[in-house]
Amino acid sequence: MGAIIYLLILALLKDYGHGEPQEGIAVYVFLGLLTSGATQQCLDIDECNTDGVCGKRGICQNLIGSYWCECPAGFTNFGKNQNKCVELNCDQYETQPGQTLPGFDSFLSLLRNNCLVLNNSTLSGPTRPLPTGDVLLTLLVNTTDVLQLDLQSNGHRSSSEVTKLLKTIEISIRLIAPLLTENVTRIETNHTDVEILVRRDKTPPKGPVSLTNENTQLDTTWETVIGDYQNYQGFAFVVLLSYKNLDSLKDTTSRQNLQLMSSALTVSVSNSNTTNLPQLINLTFNHLQSSDVDPTCVYWSDENGPGVWSELGCTSVMSNSNQTVCSCSHLSTFALLKGIHQKKGTGQLSLVMWGGVFVALTCVVLSLITTLWCRFVSRKRRGGNRLKQDVQLHRK
Repeated sequence: MGAIIYLLILALLKDYGHGEPQEGIAVYVFLGLLTSGATQQCLDIDECNTDGVCGKRGICQNLIGSYWCECPAGFTNFGKNQNKCVELNCDQYETQPGQTLPGFDSFLSLLRNNCLVLNNSTLSGPTRPLPTGDVLLTLLVNTTDVLQLDLQSNGHRSSSEVTKLLKTIEISIRLIAPLLTENVTRIETNHTDVEILVRRDKTPPKGPVSLTNENTQLDTTWETVIGDYQNYQGFAFVVLLSYKNLDSLKDTTSRQNLQLMSSALTVSVSNSNTTNLPQLINLTFNHLQSSDVDPTCVYWSDENGPGVWSELGCTSVMSNSNQTVCSCSHLSTFALLKGIHQKKGTGQLSLVMWGGVFVALTCVVLSLITTLWCRFVSRKRRGGNRLKQDVQLHRK
C-alpha cells in the first residue's frame, strides 16, 4: 500500500516537473504523510461507562472498538453478546404428569433444556446442541396443529384446557422469538399461521408496525411493543398467530350458544406489561362468512375462572358484512363472536325483571304495614272516645 502511494506521488511530481523525475521530493512528501499519520491515533470509546448497557445484572467487558455483556446464572442475552442480560424463569416450562396438553410434554421439555442452557445452569448428563429459533417455532406450530386436529375430531375442550393451550403458546413464543435470526419469520400450515417481526437496534425503534395474514391484520406501534424504554433489552418482537380450526373456545358445559365469526388469534410482544396499554391496538378481522349480524369483539379471559370470552377493553370501531375492526387496550387471544349481544340483552332483561319483582313485593309489604298501622291507630282512637263518653254519662 505504501509503495502504491509513493508511485502516485512520484507520477504527480513528474507531470508537475515537465517530465523530470522528482524522486527526492517524492520521498520527502511520502515520509511527511507517514509522520502525520503516526501522530493521529484512534481512541477507543469505552461503552461500559454507559449505565445499564448490559442490564441490571450484566457485567460489561470492554473491547477495542466494541464490548460484550457477560450474564450471571439465571440471566441471559439469548446468545447476542451486546444485548442486555434479562432474567429467564425456566420453571414455567417444567412438565407435570396429567397437567400438560397432549403432544406438548416433549416440546416443553425441549424448551426447558434450552432455557437452562441459556441461563448457564448446570444440567445433569450431557447436553445436545441447542436447536435454533426457527426449529423451535416449527415444532410449536406442528404441535399446535395436532391439537387443533384433536379438537376437530373429539369436539370442544374445556375452558381450562383452552386456557392452558394459550398460556403455553405465549410462554413458548417469549423464549423462541429472541432466538430467531431473521427480522421477519413466517410459517403457514393448514391449521396455524404465525408471523414474527424482530428488531435489534442499539436504540429503541419507533413508529407504526403492521403484521398481516390471510384472515387478520394487526396495527400497532413499536412504542407499544417495547413499553418502558428503560427496560429495552436491545431487541423487540411482535407476534401474530392465527388458529384456523379453533371453531369454538368455550366450556363444554356452557349453555351459551356462541359462534365464532372469525379466526381466533394470539398477539404477543416483548413488552411484559400488556394489561393496560398506553395506546390502543387495532385488529382487522375477515369474517369467515358474509353476515349482516354485527359481531362482538372479544378476548379470552381467565381472570375469574377457567376461561371465558369477554368484551372488556375491546370495542368495534368499524364493521360491514365482510370485515370488522376491533380496538383493544390490552393483549391476549382475540376473536369475533355473534350471539353474545343476545346473551347480554337476556341477562339485562332478567335483571330488570327481578328488580321489578323486588320493587313490587316491597310495595306490597309496605302497603300491608301501612294498612295494619292505620287500623291500629283507628281502633285506639275509637276506644279512647268511648271511654270519654262513659265517664261523662257516669258524672251525669
